[in-house]
Amino acid sequence: MPVAKACAPCYYQKSKCTFSEGNPQCDRCLMNGRDCVFVRPVPRSAVKGRSKVAIRSKIMGMGANLPCPIPNARKPSIASTTTTTTTTTTTKTTPATTGTPSATATPSTTSSATPPAMLTRVHPKPSLSSRTASLASVINRSGSPPDDSSSDSSSDSASSPPSKMLESLSPYGSTLGRLDHIERTTLSRLLHKANFMQYFIGPTFVDSMQLDMTVHLFSMFDQGKDAYIAMYSAFAANMGLETGGYDPEANLQRGAMAVEQLRSCPLPTLKREELLPWAGLGLGIVYFSNMALGTSAAPVRRYVLSHIRHLLGTSLISSDRTHYILVYMTAVDINECLMQRELPVCGIAPPPEGHVDAYLGLCIPLLQHLYDLSRVSYSLFHDIDVPEQTQALDDLEQDIEAWQPHIPPDFTNRFTTPEVIHMLAQTRIYKTAALLFIHRLRYPFGQKDDMAAAMAKSIMSDLKMTLTVSQETQRCVSFPYTLAAIEAREKGDRDTATDAIKSLMDSANMKYRSNMEVFLKAMWDARDANPGSSWLDLLPSLPTISVGV
Repeated sequence: MPVAKACAPCYYQKSKCTFSEGNPQCDRCLMNGRDCVFVRPVPRSAVKGRSKVAIRSKIMGMGANLPCPIPNARKPSIASTTTTTTTTTTTKTTPATTGTPSATATPSTTSSATPPAMLTRVHPKPSLSSRTASLASVINRSGSPPDDSSSDSSSDSASSPPSKMLESLSPYGSTLGRLDHIERTTLSRLLHKANFMQYFIGPTFVDSMQLDMTVHLFSMFDQGKDAYIAMYSAFAANMGLETGGYDPEANLQRGAMAVEQLRSCPLPTLKREELLPWAGLGLGIVYFSNMALGTSAAPVRRYVLSHIRHLLGTSLISSDRTHYILVYMTAVDINECLMQRELPVCGIAPPPEGHVDAYLGLCIPLLQHLYDLSRVSYSLFHDIDVPEQTQALDDLEQDIEAWQPHIPPDFTNRFTTPEVIHMLAQTRIYKTAALLFIHRLRYPFGQKDDMAAAMAKSIMSDLKMTLTVSQETQRCVSFPYTLAAIEAREKGDRDTATDAIKSLMDSANMKYRSNMEVFLKAMWDARDANPGSSWLDLLPSLPTISVGV
């Protein structure tokens, strides 16, 4: 029996309440063991763009998704990827299987400080015989991963302050009532855009992420709260913010519990209300690992991407139906595989012209080139079809040199001036970094070093110029910075490269900064001791870093 007014938990999921006869609680709240309450904040009627359609479009996107056949689901291990033979029309001649990452200590994968639950190969529990309905059933349809309309900016983006939601639910909701004061305070700070989100993406995208994170948290609250609390606690400790009695060891244990929660979750289908909260939980663990340990939680990331690839039945995600969460994790996976000469789980097809991503800006077309490049590098390293892969490398270099970002007509109106400066610089930096990587695939240290040094200095110059002009550190260029810093030969160049870390947004993360400095010193020492070597061959013996985007 549907009712005209939804209860508070269903309201925040933009869902209708249905009551079974004789039950005082709606079916969804009854199923999830939550109190069915109707107290919620009064919306601000004076703010434009707060219609149900506007808010729904920001959270879930309104693009039409074609149904995708869902194969029989099976649970892959967190520490391994799904091996699938695939063919796509966009990739060059490349291997057809993905690499299997190890959960042992490899570069940018684990750390000696990681709790045992995060280090070991984790096998999922048997899948449940029946799936529970999602809390966030905003749009009752299945299809490919959701589109990225929520990562684009819009003037009609709005959301009630998360603290209002917590205040309205916590006196009545049995779920929030189980949290202690520090946990509730941590979640309130996390969901406030001024405390967290502004450090990772541009201000135009912040409202979207605030809405998404709020919905994702309350869609999988019991499974996700540990990841979100651990993530923000590690972040606040790194940034010197108020943490309310931060205990690093206890937070590591909470992070390990979050990994266990992800492992035990029923695997989602391609319905956006199932997939996005689940992927958001994985992203929270990745962020936590990066900030608490300085590593990238590669087994968790590849576990999430492997399941998505398994659902799609292809190694190529359609970018016009992809959320920025998946873009970020795919980009990190590709960059890390380039460094380690492994195979990434999946790639992303070039988006429609004018698409702007919250993390990669205008660079998503380059991401597919980097995906192809990682497969070529893997084949050359393992002597697979060397003549064909050498030709594929030449073709890739030509494609990257010819690439120019497509700038939407309303680009300068949609985004702030610093965002425009940063995204245009990001395209130049990533393009140069891709060409530098190709150069070093062909030539080890000692061969054509001047050309490599010129490209590295171009990247460093762009970073310095962006910081000078915008007075803000550059987001999402940590991978290009790493490639450029490796090329420093003289002491002056190495001092400049070390100093350039402060141009990166990631430099605020002290774990990242200290790990990167240790890594670069070890790389430079290894280069000096092994003239004529390739840095790709030196990497396995070097300290662990989080490559990032």
